[in-house]
Amino acid sequence: MTSNMALEDFTASIITLIVTILLILVLTYLFRKKSLFYREKIVQEITIFLVMLLGIIFTIFTLPISAEDKNIILTFLGIIIGAAITFASTTFVANAMSGVMLRLINPFELGDFIKINDTFGRVTEINFLHTQIQSIDRDLITIPNRTLISFPLKTIRSSGTIITTSVSLGYNISRSNIEKNLLLAAEKTGLENPFVHVTKLGDFSVTYKVGGLLRDVEGIITARSDFKKNVMDTLHEADIEIVSPTFMNQKVFSQDYVCLPPEEKEIIGQKQEIPEVKTEEIIFDKAIEARNLNQIYKSVEQFPARRKAIEEKLRDLQEERAQNRIKDELTLLEQEEAELKPEIQELKTGPDITADMEEEDRGSIINTIKDIENRASEIDSGLKRLEKRLERLLP
Repeated sequence: MTSNMALEDFTASIITLIVTILLILVLTYLFRKKSLFYREKIVQEITIFLVMLLGIIFTIFTLPISAEDKNIILTFLGIIIGAAITFASTTFVANAMSGVMLRLINPFELGDFIKINDTFGRVTEINFLHTQIQSIDRDLITIPNRTLISFPLKTIRSSGTIITTSVSLGYNISRSNIEKNLLLAAEKTGLENPFVHVTKLGDFSVTYKVGGLLRDVEGIITARSDFKKNVMDTLHEADIEIVSPTFMNQKVFSQDYVCLPPEEKEIIGQKQEIPEVKTEEIIFDKAIEARNLNQIYKSVEQFPARRKAIEEKLRDLQEERAQNRIKDELTLLEQEEAELKPEIQELKTGPDITADMEEEDRGSIINTIKDIENRASEIDSGLKRLEKRLERLLP
């Protein structure tokens, strides 16, 4: 009889504990299958920790013991949690608050080029406590969010950035001739609004800075290199020596010697072409993949709202035949979108594309991303077609 009474006394505690465990399992399932906070692992962990903590507290309150014993247990639990928080609070809280500030300020997005101190690269992950970038050496660098808030942060805008290079030339060369050829080099590189500045008048040479607006920031590494190549080639073609007047070579040359590379002679039938390599695709592969993935998610998330806007405009369309045609096309697009959703869901819950994995597995994920991107692009094009058609039909 006593054992039955004791078991009954613990019934409330057992039920509370079971409910807590079930709730944690449900949340874990939702986080994995429904992609809730799928980008913020720390939010998932904090949520599960808080549920577990509340469950333990309620379980203690329902224990068949005296109020004094409950207070002792809760006090002991509070001391342990407080010590743990105090021990980790300096770094954790600082990075967490910095993460909140970054969300409010939103200085960059996935795939953007950023520079902090001497670190330059493309953003691959934006997390609650840290941000990960891919450097020009293709390495992944983890930066605490507190660092991004504490030091000046440079973000290259997707709308374009200014790229420049400098060259020192002698006083014996006409400034107008130099400026003309430097501007020509900037135009060859595809820079908009090119400019030339004189930045230094040295004892033996003048330093010229040439630059312009680069619209395609995706190829900024290649563009910077091509810009320097074009400056060198353009000046050489104009017979302008890129050498300081203080230059001295130990070899004996005649007085009319000019420091220019010899003209290259092409042999008929043996023209050697330099292969073009998209450097950025090799260096920033993970950053580009993360950016593309993020753009796919954003695009697909907007589809329902765009369809709804088209349906609302259809009500104002008086021509029944045209209205039915647009409705049929809209239904087909909705079906394609429905077929796409499970694959996107599986992609969200699958392995992180920026994580280290076998090349075969990465290739499979990349192929899936490309397929989803193509299908999402087709849906996007279909919606744009309907939006433009409605603009023409509606007064």
